[in-house]
Amino acid sequence: MRMQAISFLSLSYLSLGVASTAIAAPYPPEVVSRFTTECATALKEQVPQMANYGNAYCSCVINELQTSLSLDEFNAIGQNVQANASPEVRQMLTNTAQTCLQRVTQ
Repeated sequence: MRMQAISFLSLSYLSLGVASTAIAAPYPPEVVSRFTTECATALKEQVPQMANYGNAYCSCVINELQTSLSLDEFNAIGQNVQANASPEVRQMLTNTAQTCLQRVTQ
């Protein structure tokens, strides 16, 4: 699923780092809800040791993305982050993942 791919990019790129210059608006509640649910489910399945942090981590990620990516940019990334996101956006996603991981595990 589209949102699940974006959430896993955030997890997969933990070894990478930049903020996008986009000033984004809040996403519609259904987008936030879908992303958070899919992200938490995927996190539980793929990184079981993070299952207890799923909702907090995924909520943090989507909240951070809303400040960095417009909804159009978020949707354009889609299934294939490597092909559809610029290096700068991939780096921003990595930074977001690192930030949220630190927040929820402290």
